[in-house]
Amino acid sequence: MKRAVVAIALAASVIAAPAKAQHAGLPPTLVALESADGQRMLAEADARHDFFGLAEAYATQKNPGYCGVASAVMVLNALQVPAPVASDWNANVYTQENLFNDKAKTVIAPDFKGGVTLQQLADVIQSHPATVKIVYAGESSLEEFRALASKNLATPGDYVIVNYERSEIGQEFMGHISPLGAYDAKTDRFLVMDVARYKYPPVWVEAAALFKAMNTKDIVSGKTRGMLLVTAAATAPGPSGAPPPRSPIRILIGIIAAAFVLGVVIGAGVQTIRYRRKLKRATA
Repeated sequence: MKRAVVAIALAASVIAAPAKAQHAGLPPTLVALESADGQRMLAEADARHDFFGLAEAYATQKNPGYCGVASAVMVLNALQVPAPVASDWNANVYTQENLFNDKAKTVIAPDFKGGVTLQQLADVIQSHPATVKIVYAGESSLEEFRALASKNLATPGDYVIVNYERSEIGQEFMGHISPLGAYDAKTDRFLVMDVARYKYPPVWVEAAALFKAMNTKDIVSGKTRGMLLVTAAATAPGPSGAPPPRSPIRILIGIIAAAFVLGVVIGAGVQTIRYRRKLKRATA
């Protein structure tokens, strides 16, 4: 009972944080943490250990492409692994600036545009004292996702970050990344600690809907979205050395080139058909 009261108090503190602005509307399929039902789910959820650490480390992404960066900062701070000194704070804490140490910069530049793939985010996190397991939704199942994520959320020393397509859960169209804070078995919902706090509040999402949103194609990586299981480590494992993903510009050029070739082929086919019809009429 006491822990339930603490959970509700922490939920209220998260909701009251200054990052809250004019939130976008939510579809009826999502339950905001700030609602009475949302707070009740948190109070009654068995798998909510991770919520407390994430609530204390809650961050808002600094720009539209930094959802993965903000998620990594939240998780690393919640894990309480050794952190570099943040000059603005004069304290050892991860920020969206010092996350990019020399190793992380070999994965992606701090001034990158757009988002990051699961592999890139895993490599950035592993540039610090943490190990990451990537689980692609296309290589998993709803049952495995529910089991792995709920177990993680109920135990200390590890966290879950999910990559999903927002439109599949009734929000705007775009890929997004945020940590999970809890799982309520009674309603079969996961609490998404949305790092775009200026846009959406933390929400409870049905497990099936969230997995479907994860099981969508990321055109940059060429794989489906999925989740990262992050665990504290004694030392930084370092990036995996995986090859960089395909450039979005090259992908766009490839799409345009393919469309052009298809147009030429179709145009040639139409001209051939017209020529044959004209020839047939001339010889009739």
